[in-house]
Amino acid sequence: MRYCEACKVQVDNPLEHCPLCFHALSPYNDAPEEESYPDYQGAARRYNLILRILLMLSLTAGATCLTINLLAKHTFLWSLIVIANILYMWLAVPTALRRRHSVGFKVMAQAFLLAALVVVVDLVTGHNDTWAYDYVLPFLFSTATLTITVISIVKRVKLREFILYFILIALLGFVPLLLLAVGLVQVSWPAMVSALYAGLSLVSLFIFADNATKIELKKRFHI
Repeated sequence: MRYCEACKVQVDNPLEHCPLCFHALSPYNDAPEEESYPDYQGAARRYNLILRILLMLSLTAGATCLTINLLAKHTFLWSLIVIANILYMWLAVPTALRRRHSVGFKVMAQAFLLAALVVVVDLVTGHNDTWAYDYVLPFLFSTATLTITVISIVKRVKLREFILYFILIALLGFVPLLLLAVGLVQVSWPAMVSALYAGLSLVSLFIFADNATKIELKKRFHI
């Protein structure tokens, strides 16, 4: 596209002179450029390549630690802790980053994965004491319940959008009390605090829930 300084018009034609005044045309640099779109396929290929590299590094690290662990005599299987942490990262990070998962699902998934990791570490180290069952699990489940409550208040998310996950997370708070009943827990007060907070959370849910949330509860549990 060219431009005539005398006529102040744009000439969309490969001419050297203006067809109106016959003055020489100058190049017009303000013409809109063609829209360019990001190369999604190229970005996807780079993303998949990075994932493959990280997967290979993870497998190499796990296999190397396991080999060194087996070659060294009179040592416990510490390599299983490394492998468990690698597996946790591969499960926890994608779950936290995926947008299609709701907040409730993410909090519940993280609670389950962390609990499983703690139990694995406790079993590998020989279960010499019950630190995992006495302290970690009760406070982990209580923190998960508190987290989803704070998120619903701060972000003003309607609780009915993830009410099922809230109930499931709250029910996890009674797990330490069950472990206390079967003798796997030696210190009772963390389990009792966890169960108390879980119970209060469930009661507050039914007391302060609005009509829409109560209707959703009836639909969920077919009441």
